[in-house]
Amino acid sequence: LVDKVLKQDGSPVLDEHGKIAVSQTPRVRSDLRNQFAPDQIDLVRKGLWKVVNEEGGTGGRARLKDVQVAGKTGTAQATDRGHKDTVAWFACYAPFQRPKYVVAVMVQGGEHGGSVAGPIATRILERSLALDEGKFDMQVAWLAPAHKTNPFQMVKDVTYHDAGGNLGSEDEENADDSQDNAAQMASSDAAPDVEPEADSQGKVRRRPAAPVARALPAAPAAPRNFFQRLFGIHHQPAPAPAPPPPNRRRGTR
Repeated sequence: LVDKVLKQDGSPVLDEHGKIAVSQTPRVRSDLRNQFAPDQIDLVRKGLWKVVNEEGGTGGRARLKDVQVAGKTGTAQATDRGHKDTVAWFACYAPFQRPKYVVAVMVQGGEHGGSVAGPIATRILERSLALDEGKFDMQVAWLAPAHKTNPFQMVKDVTYHDAGGNLGSEDEENADDSQDNAAQMASSDAAPDVEPEADSQGKVRRRPAAPVARALPAAPAAPRNFFQRLFGIHHQPAPAPAPPPPNRRRGTR
């Protein structure tokens, strides 16, 4: 993930032995060809292709017009400070026959991998391929840190206004549980704008700052006594619930 580590003057950072701290020579950590037969690898590649290109695939929104993409969606369940949460994943590569780019996207609080992480990965692939062909002039702009008044607000869908050619996905992963999660989290009807457009000078117009809720300082923990420091704190178990009253039988006359 780290290509190189440089100083401010552009020279590489050295370790205590005077050698380059991060080697710039790529190193193969694992080769699946040594663990799986070619027909097994082809079977997996075919499955990844179907996820994106076959009808009913969960990664349908990752399709590109002139390039075949293969990938896999994923939705992980998690708990964040007592609230149910989901983590949306999408990993893909393209072109399918001669892969050049690999993209993996994770979105905390994303409802599904196909509808949230998938469009972001497709955007990266689409513009990377356009850069190779000289069809895209990338504008780099400084963006202010994003703030959300409700950090548990679930992202249901990501859509780009100038995206075209991508089809909808039938992402049913975790579909049953996502309804329960949406009930516990605040619903989101607004389409997230994850990529503001920059002008010709690479600047993005500032948006009005949203009010940010301030957290109250937590009270300091009570000091532990000698026995608590020695044996630890043992919490008393909760009392057992009261037994139900016995059923009284009425006498017969």
